[in-house]
Amino acid sequence: MDDFNTIRLKKKTIVKFKKYSKKTSPSYSETIDFMIAFFEDNNLSPYDTLGMNRTSLQNVLNKRIDAVITILRQVEETQLKPTKKMLESLFEEVEDTKPLILEKSTINKPILTAENEALTYYRNAYFKQQAELNGLKHKLKDTIGEFKLIKNTFSSNFYVLKLSEHEYSVLKDSTA
Repeated sequence: MDDFNTIRLKKKTIVKFKKYSKKTSPSYSETIDFMIAFFEDNNLSPYDTLGMNRTSLQNVLNKRIDAVITILRQVEETQLKPTKKMLESLFEEVEDTKPLILEKSTINKPILTAENEALTYYRNAYFKQQAELNGLKHKLKDTIGEFKLIKNTFSSNFYVLKLSEHEYSVLKDSTA
């Protein structure tokens, strides 16, 4: 049988330790053994921090999503709009040229839309993409909320995403 000794602690610390010990293990000795093993296995000091928590991870992901949005807007400004203007200018030149008398036209002329119709089309496409992006943002936030922390006694803790097969297939189909 093990020998027992006493340690003097502040009452406030004892109350906090008893509450914590009830959650983690059946005895106080085991709780302290688990804590010491954790710090030794991970080469940590009680004063060290364990890195990113859930909130900081979510902030990092939000920043990356905002960066992607910025990149998409920049691509639209630098590539899509100039390309559209070049195509419009090409079609304007085609309208102005008169076909030769000997030339037979076998190709149907493209139907040009008015500038307002084109702007409406691209605006609607943009808003549709924005709505889809916002939907994906919310799905990502909901999925991050489904992560559960698995606490290991003698090794590092990790997160697990608990989904049923049906939930996984719905999530997979929505991102494809």
